[in-house]
Amino acid sequence: MSTTIKKEKHSSHPIGNAKDFVEKGVKKSAKAVKKTVPRLTRVIKKSDDPKEAKEYATEEIRDEIGDQIRHQFKEQLQSEAEELSENLQEKKEKNAEKVHSKAREAKEQLQKNLLKLRKGVASFKESGQELQEKIDESMSSGSKNSSARLNGVQDIKSAANLKSYADIKGAEDIKGPENIKGISNINTLSS
Repeated sequence: MSTTIKKEKHSSHPIGNAKDFVEKGVKKSAKAVKKTVPRLTRVIKKSDDPKEAKEYATEEIRDEIGDQIRHQFKEQLQSEAEELSENLQEKKEKNAEKVHSKAREAKEQLQKNLLKLRKGVASFKESGQELQEKIDESMSSGSKNSSARLNGVQDIKSAANLKSYADIKGAEDIKGPENIKGISNINTLSS
């Protein structure tokens, strides 16, 4: 029933529909002309005769074309800048993902290496404990020989026992060729 009502509205006044259609078209055209040629009214106001109108129209058209070119150029630059910005953002995100994945890989590798080091230190510690036990057994078994004695902590030299730079011989302390003993300086067994 609703479709029949619509048909009746369109078919009841065919002239009214055409009139509305034409009015809407004229309004749209007027808006389009007003948007594209806003300076037409200025040309008409400035000119007194057709020659002046032609000159003003030429100037206004040149100005309008210049404005349109500038506007299009500006829009093109803005769109290119936006595109470059988007590309830069995408690359930043990709690089961030790469950095994070590489960091994760490095962290995993570091953890593996630390575990290996931990195992190595543990085995070294066990070997040291076994050696200490063997030394303790050999010391307690009664070998009181001084040559078999191990040095303790008190036997280790400290930093105070090390030579300083002042104790190191310089070039003037080195013996020269005149200090070398010759055959005449050698003591014989008979003397």
